[in-house]
Amino acid sequence: MRTTEALVERLDNGACQGCHQAGSTAGFHFIGLDDKTTSPLNRIQVGISPHLHAEMPRREAWLRATADGKQPNRLRPLSFAPPAAWKDAGEVAYAPAGMAMPCLMPEDAARFGTIWQCGGSTVCTALATASGVRTKLAQCLLPKDSEKMFSGHPCLTGSIASSGTQPFNDRYSITGQFAAFATDISRTAYTCRPPKIGVPAGIAYRGCNDKDRAFAGFKPGKPMPNEICGLVGGKKFDICVATNNFDQCLGGAVNRGNRPVCSADHFCREDYMCQSLPPDTPGAAKVKGVGFCSPTYFIFQMRIDNHATPWSGAVRATMGAGFGAAEAE
Repeated sequence: MRTTEALVERLDNGACQGCHQAGSTAGFHFIGLDDKTTSPLNRIQVGISPHLHAEMPRREAWLRATADGKQPNRLRPLSFAPPAAWKDAGEVAYAPAGMAMPCLMPEDAARFGTIWQCGGSTVCTALATASGVRTKLAQCLLPKDSEKMFSGHPCLTGSIASSGTQPFNDRYSITGQFAAFATDISRTAYTCRPPKIGVPAGIAYRGCNDKDRAFAGFKPGKPMPNEICGLVGGKKFDICVATNNFDQCLGGAVNRGNRPVCSADHFCREDYMCQSLPPDTPGAAKVKGVGFCSPTYFIFQMRIDNHATPWSGAVRATMGAGFGAAEAE
């Protein structure tokens, strides 16, 4: 740390609330995986947060050093830092932050010591401004007008007016659009879906074509594409939520649509989590271990608005239900 602002950020981030607000998944670090009683249309693919993924190598290095009678490296990175190569002492070698992962804007990064960089030809980009904030958390995004746009990439900037005494009165307003300028949803161009439908910072979106449905972009030995033809909601999903009977209506409430790809070492951006494809999805064996990023509200296990317990009703979606209807037990 080089400045007072960096010290304050370290203290904030080191608190329970701070740690669970940055680098987490829906505010959690260890979510766990679903069992067979959970609908295959609503299962979690990755049960840990980006922070826990980055934290495990640090803890392993600590234990190795302690077992060998050495002094462990005592640095504790910020909770939104990427994984690093850990040595017994000295500076930490951070891996470049992945697509849509957190970063610090240059003026803020200069206040700290060793810091990480964005990788994969991405640029550290601030998506929102907020009053009363000392350090601006940004994301590693594609450069403006990039031809590598993909579904799930943020597309909107905004401003947050903070209420110092009543945080629930904070207000967000959209200030601009910087990507995905198609006016309508199509299978060829990207349109920007707005936050009001439950997608923070907006998402670029393109419908699935036949090649997307066949996972044609996934090839052995090649890097994963940035998007995958996963599941999307819509008006029917919102109606399903309102009924408080997920298992009875979920099978008819989701469709196929492109989403960001994710896996055990390729995480979703803030406010999204990695959902699994139903096992009976055509071609699913080709993308084993790969999931798609959904807004956390789409996973009904993560909702906090008193929805019905999924297994309490007489109707349940089975492992083979897939994109069809639920079946009676």
